[in-house]
Amino acid sequence: MPIEVQIISIIFGALGGVGALSVTLWFKLKKKELEIRGTDPELGREVDVLREDLNDTRALLADMQERLDFTERVLTAGRAPQEDRSG
Repeated sequence: MPIEVQIISIIFGALGGVGALSVTLWFKLKKKELEIRGTDPELGREVDVLREDLNDTRALLADMQERLDFTERVLTAGRAPQEDRSG
């Protein structure tokens, strides 16, 4: 398997993992928000922490998407001249 395919597979796997983590954090946040309505103020702090974690995860996902786009551009740019030479 070419190294480019392996790199892209790793990146997509990482993006999938971050996406799944983001969804999990979102569901936890929504659950805590439902629990907080009319109960313990400690839950409010916990919701804030979860919200910060979700924002951090979203930032990480955006960074990884930018890196994936860059990698695809580099691989595509490097591949085009090689195809022209062999054709």
